[in-house]
Amino acid sequence: MRINDSIKIVLRNLGRSRTRTILTSIGVLIGVAAIVTLISISIALNRSVVEQIESSGDIKVVTVFPSSINLEEMQNMTIRNIDSIIKILDKENLEKIEKIDGIEAMSPVFEFNNLKFELGKGYSVASLTGLSPNKIKYISGELEKGRYFTNSDKYSVIVGAKFGENFVDKNTNKELEVDIYGKNLKVTLQRFINGEIEKKSYIFKVVGVLKSKGSLEDYNVYAPINTVISMREWMSNSSINPDVTGYSRAIVKVKDVNSVEYVSEKIQDIGFTAISVQTIIKAISNVFIILQFILGGIAAISLIVAGVGIVNTMTMSIYERTRQIGIMKAIGASNGDILIMFLLEAASLGFFGGVGGVLLSYLLNFIITLISPYMMQGLKINVVAPFYLVVFAIIFAIIIGIVAGYFPSKRAANLSPVEALRYE
Repeated sequence: MRINDSIKIVLRNLGRSRTRTILTSIGVLIGVAAIVTLISISIALNRSVVEQIESSGDIKVVTVFPSSINLEEMQNMTIRNIDSIIKILDKENLEKIEKIDGIEAMSPVFEFNNLKFELGKGYSVASLTGLSPNKIKYISGELEKGRYFTNSDKYSVIVGAKFGENFVDKNTNKELEVDIYGKNLKVTLQRFINGEIEKKSYIFKVVGVLKSKGSLEDYNVYAPINTVISMREWMSNSSINPDVTGYSRAIVKVKDVNSVEYVSEKIQDIGFTAISVQTIIKAISNVFIILQFILGGIAAISLIVAGVGIVNTMTMSIYERTRQIGIMKAIGASNGDILIMFLLEAASLGFFGGVGGVLLSYLLNFIITLISPYMMQGLKINVVAPFYLVVFAIIFAIIIGIVAGYFPSKRAANLSPVEALRYE
């Protein structure tokens, strides 16, 4: 029997039992729609999160932290050699990092957290981040207005784009929005010495305002690193030398985006922890890949259940057409011809259900895209099913149909012509 003859017979038989065909295909349709829609949502969320992360930070920046030691390593060490394993960001190690190929600039970081910046009747609480003056233009980002501070600017600062929006009234605690550029900010420190309170005020001039990054960095305040260290020394009433004791972190600016992974690996080889936007994106993407498998697996269960419906449909079809099978065998149809014909019928149920499921998923994805801003506080996610997912879903539905229809088809192929012709 030619394959086109088998296809004609299959389509004619499906058309005769139109209601049963539609109901069986609907089961497959729901399963396919669930798979495509859920995975599409996961892909869209992943893409949206990645885009937000990329827009909120410089993708060419790598943040370096001192190395850490895990418990297993600690159990195998003596007290004497622990110090040789734990690496700190002192001057020597910073110089090693700076020699790595592909690095454009690097600056150690020294921070003074929760400082109160006063301006007129308002104030703002923020961290003062100390950076090297000769590296600040590479590390902090582009300027909206003003200039970067230099080595001669001991009490000059540059601020994030939204720092001026973070002020409150001293008396009423109402929010204030001030034009911060060119203004003088007052910071007052106090310490306890011999039971007495000592205070010291610093006046910082805002010499530059950075362009918005769309992240918490928009509220940062940057100052020369030596100024921040001297403030901390006064506060603690002791000498501080991070070049020896180590900095809490360092910021590395890479020349090219493609070199970020290479630089990060080299930093880790030296023994430090390196985190970049790409590192975060990779970790998040891995989580979403796992989520896609979980959601796809849950949705696939409904498709497997639909396969049970195909088994039932095919079994009933064989009972109804037993005499027809006997006639076909009597006029020369082989077992293989009968098997192929019924497998094509089962595959057709999977195909029609798969195509319908894809079309339904397109509709659901469109609706989800429209309502996402209302469901996610203004964040719109563009839910689109990738082509490979559509092809996979339809092929998977066809395979489910073939697998589900194999045993009923095999039973039909093995029917005896004599018994089939006698069947009423």
